[in-house]
Amino acid sequence: MTLNEIKQYTDKLGLTCDQEACESILESANEWGITNTKDAVWEFMDFYEGISHSRDPEYWAQRGEED
Repeated sequence: MTLNEIKQYTDKLGLTCDQEACESILESANEWGITNTKDAVWEFMDFYEGISHSRDPEYWAQRGEED
């Protein structure tokens, strides 16, 4: 996972994610042992930001199937 991948995904979600925010997501992902970009972004957003899951219903539908 790279900063560029995080930026691309947050852009797709319509979120403003500057360099510092992307670095924070990557740092948290490394700390939490997360390697998937979408998982990293959502874990960070759920923990720190509380962004609506409706921004990526496909991702959350897949997560529901995995649980």
